[in-house]
Amino acid sequence: MYFLTAIVFIFIFSFLILIHELGHFAAAKRAGVKVEEFGFGLPPRIWGIKKGETLYSINWIPFGGFVRMLGEDGGSHDKRSFTNQSFWVQTKIVCAGVFMNLLMSFLLLTFGFLIGIEPLLANVDDFYNAIRIGQVDIQPGIISKSGETILKVDGVPVTSIETWAALPEDTQAIISKGEDVLTETIDKTQFSPTYLNRLVYFEDQNSIFYGKLQEGDVLTAVDGAQILEEADLLAAIKDKISFDISYFRPGVGMIETNVTQPAHYPVISYIEIGSPAEEVGLMVGDQVKMINDDQILSPENVVAATAKNKDSKIKYMVIRDSANLNFEIPLREDGRVGVSVAELIQGSEISFYSALVPHTLIEVHKVQYGFYAPVQAVKDMWRLGKLTAVMFVKVLGGFVSGGSVPDGVSGPVGIAQMTYVFLQDGFAAIIRFMALLSLSLGVVNILPIPALDGGRFLFILIQGMTGKKANPRIEGYIHSAGFVFLLLFIAYVTFNDVLRLF
Repeated sequence: MYFLTAIVFIFIFSFLILIHELGHFAAAKRAGVKVEEFGFGLPPRIWGIKKGETLYSINWIPFGGFVRMLGEDGGSHDKRSFTNQSFWVQTKIVCAGVFMNLLMSFLLLTFGFLIGIEPLLANVDDFYNAIRIGQVDIQPGIISKSGETILKVDGVPVTSIETWAALPEDTQAIISKGEDVLTETIDKTQFSPTYLNRLVYFEDQNSIFYGKLQEGDVLTAVDGAQILEEADLLAAIKDKISFDISYFRPGVGMIETNVTQPAHYPVISYIEIGSPAEEVGLMVGDQVKMINDDQILSPENVVAATAKNKDSKIKYMVIRDSANLNFEIPLREDGRVGVSVAELIQGSEISFYSALVPHTLIEVHKVQYGFYAPVQAVKDMWRLGKLTAVMFVKVLGGFVSGGSVPDGVSGPVGIAQMTYVFLQDGFAAIIRFMALLSLSLGVVNILPIPALDGGRFLFILIQGMTGKKANPRIEGYIHSAGFVFLLLFIAYVTFNDVLRLF
């Protein structure tokens, strides 16, 4: 398996680099620029063959590649040299590699979203979005990789960051596994809680949830819709008299029950003078309970019921002084009766507060988008591209200022390890992995860092704006310094990857 992983890793990385360099090569050839060498890998050279005017070489360092063009470093007055091309031609050549990587990522993602792959972003920061579209399952509580859920430690439910942080590495806990509840010593390192803001119930006799929930219960869903904040809850129970809720009770687990709330009917807030509504006797303050056979729970219901009416008259049932009154109202030519309605605001207590609750990621689902796949590919590339650029700049900044990189940053060795994981997950996972790598290569390369395509484009842009070429020798020194810096950065990250292996 390890040999196969190495082969797959080398193939993937080589393929994506080849695609990148082919972009530069094709753009240069198309523009008539003389390409002196098309190299796969970085020098020193292992082998090379010259065809036409171009030397095709394979080099010792496999993680890279280059297209060496005539006059790229200045010092050539040949009309076919890179530096004697127009601003737009130079821009096309320098950016062509990035374009090819982004195009490859787009094609892979589109194909992946057609056959079904895991979403690109399924990390803690994206849980809020992922949960809403059903891509990620998370569950309240602290759950181990093998499926045990911690219920209590020393009789206290584990529902807070402080409770969990205070636990020793080996501790006695009441845990559940399936239908069994056991007391045993757990290894704290095998549990990986994540903390999310959720709505937690507190005891209040005026609440519509009183008698259903206990203090400390964590609301998770209303009629199957995930609830993460108060706005979600208000939207989920609006226009409903009865609804089902799912909640997590510390020490017990997930529970489902039904809740009913008093009906809140919209109120007539304005009646036009001389309108059919005024003529039949409707009054400001009447609550609209029924229109024809439809129950009315919101102003939007009034609009919908009126639009649905096909007769010349419409039936209203309203509440006035606690009594039900019925009216049959003729419609005007515009199909209305001449009233305005508004939401009746009453004291509907929901009795929740927002708190950080431990959660564990259970599963990341595959997603399919059908004909919408190309659009979703662009949207995900934009989101992840921005994140990649910001994170890479932060990592480089930390390396320069502190001489260190975060633990999650991986180099070639770490990427090879990830290849092993994705290879085990199957074809769809490999497609997703290649799309991520291609996107990352494109985004990182376009950053304005010396020695990268973005750094070279920056000099071209400055020349286009000022009309003056940079001193070729100074520009060469800057790119050389950037190249050395990037090699040191890659070496440092790779060294950390090797240390993690042991």
